[in-house]
Amino acid sequence: MAGAAVRVEGLTHRFPTRRGPLPVLESVELEIAAGGYASLMGPSGAGKSTLLSLIGGLEPAQHGTVEVGGDRLAGLSRDGLAAFRRRTVGFVFQHFGLLEALTAAENVALACALTGTPRPERRRRTRELLAAVALAERAEHRPAELSGGERQRVAIARALANRPRLVLADEPTGNLDDDSTMRVMGLLESLPAEHGCTLVLVTHDRSLAARAALRLELHDRRLHAAAA
Repeated sequence: MAGAAVRVEGLTHRFPTRRGPLPVLESVELEIAAGGYASLMGPSGAGKSTLLSLIGGLEPAQHGTVEVGGDRLAGLSRDGLAAFRRRTVGFVFQHFGLLEALTAAENVALACALTGTPRPERRRRTRELLAAVALAERAEHRPAELSGGERQRVAIARALANRPRLVLADEPTGNLDDDSTMRVMGLLESLPAEHGCTLVLVTHDRSLAARAALRLELHDRRLHAAAA
């Protein structure tokens, strides 16, 4: 179907163990429209983060097809997957993943540099992104000087550095208080309309998951429509 940002067909994945392969995903099927917003729930260990890793090209699929924006990931080399991630995907994680020795501006600028952005454009883009997440006045602060919510907003700015077509957010509010959660969720949920990208959110919070247009649950190694 035209206009799909993410298409997954027959995705099966197993982890090697001493007792043999451990099934994690089994014949998973998924399609998310471009500019869409999907949430993914499921018990711990169900494979949610694994599915996000496969969609985001952090590791290759063992069996099945993963396409993002029409690009098929099968057969890409390690360098090819890295290039795909740099130009296509923005990641937001629960534990922020900021470099503690760098300021907020330097964390965002580094992400711009990895995409080959020239220095003057890098500076402009960094200022623009920090302003977009309401942290322009905190640009020279290091992560230890920021609250959890502020750090996650820096992480969102960093995720947008490459103007991604797809943003994958894995429990992005898991370490935040209620006020910070609502602010971060507001930012994330604005991305499809304001930045033209597709958002996939993994969360354990059913009230947050219910805000997405497409609500999914992963259990018994397969994807299901979430219960109302």
